[in-house]
Amino acid sequence: MTERAPEALTVTAPATSANLGPGFDCLAVALDLGNAVVITRRSGPLEVAVTGEGAGEVPEDASNLVCRALAAGLGSLDGLRVECRNRIPLGRGLGSSAAAVCSGLVAANALGGLRWTPDDLLARAAEIEGHADNAAACLSGGLVAVAPGPVARPIPVPEGLTFLAVVPEGHVSTEAARRALPATVPLADVTATLANAIGLTLALCEGRIDDLPPLLADRVHEPHRGAMIPGLAAVRGVVDGEGCLGATISGSGPSMLLWVRPDAAERVGAAVTKALHLLGVAALVRPSRVGAAGVRARWTGGADLRLARAVG
Repeated sequence: MTERAPEALTVTAPATSANLGPGFDCLAVALDLGNAVVITRRSGPLEVAVTGEGAGEVPEDASNLVCRALAAGLGSLDGLRVECRNRIPLGRGLGSSAAAVCSGLVAANALGGLRWTPDDLLARAAEIEGHADNAAACLSGGLVAVAPGPVARPIPVPEGLTFLAVVPEGHVSTEAARRALPATVPLADVTATLANAIGLTLALCEGRIDDLPPLLADRVHEPHRGAMIPGLAAVRGVVDGEGCLGATISGSGPSMLLWVRPDAAERVGAAVTKALHLLGVAALVRPSRVGAAGVRARWTGGADLRLARAVG
């Protein structure tokens, strides 16, 4: 008789890009790149393995961010093996920490039968992360707006819009990027940025792609982080307002997000690659569609494949 494989819980979580220009800590989008966490029950103490991005760098013990989020729901993690299969680059502004936190919380919800609602998961993720934008997009997928609470609501993604992620090799810590921000911001800069954030949200909801270029401008955080983003000026040099609608810093950087029309994506990608090469900036330019699905959990192995009741 063939021995059955142990039942495992597999949780997948997408990368995210937050802020989207003027939407500092309020807007974010999920992208079609993600991590997977596979959790199996076993005898003995917690065992953690990390492969892919961050292997040899990310802790392989209870201090791993996935495990910290798991423990927030389960308490003891003895009897578990946690394998992190990472594809989201670390420290690049693509929501790797939010993916880890949301994966751990969703896994705890499924493993512990906790019956946390989507709102509960978002609140717990925001508490661990310190802000809710990445977590909201990671949990729900798509493009989201976040309000105090935290409360997240979807924003429709217009047809005729796609993205290119520009991912430099260097890292920027969220803490360092936060320290780069001034303690006070001129009222005129705040007013202009708020107007753009509202205008951007309305334009996206109404499908007004042509109106996006000026609305992507930010005067609150991006000017102070620009020096930490290699090749930012070169990337923005390909923005023409037509095929390439704009370029925003992804989260705390150094990654950047180019807003492009689908039929111009190949041309824009080639232009960005050439511009960065001339500067000697090593970076991956990756077509990145909106990730429609947020965090997902499923049981495999010892039982027939089925979705876990993990997100409410």
